[in-house]
Amino acid sequence: MDITLDLRERGSTGDVSREEPLHPLDIVLMLYDGMVEFLVRAIKAINDGAMTEKSRSLSRVIAIIEGLYGSIDAEAGGQVAGNLGELYCFLMKEVSIVDLTSDVERLRRALDIIITLRDAWREVGVSRES
Repeated sequence: MDITLDLRERGSTGDVSREEPLHPLDIVLMLYDGMVEFLVRAIKAINDGAMTEKSRSLSRVIAIIEGLYGSIDAEAGGQVAGNLGELYCFLMKEVSIVDLTSDVERLRRALDIIITLRDAWREVGVSRES
């Protein structure tokens, strides 16, 4: 998988003069960070009774998960890729249920899974750099 992303293309408010492409792992980590942010927003929205914001945030989480699911290379990844795909399907289902039920505890469990996955990807990055 050859994913490159110029910071200018993603609308970064950071250093837009940077032109080197991001490593695919960096993109994955950014997506996981985004999911965490949107899940936290959704939890706050549920607690505040802001159902439109809840649905907006959860829709963004589902879109990110769909993108990650679509990028899985089952041939190269074997059983690990298959397991990750099943986990993404589970998370999409859970987030969709929360959009209907506003079940904060269910959303917190999904958030915990996503944080665990993000931390695992970070470890991959650390081992890549050493």
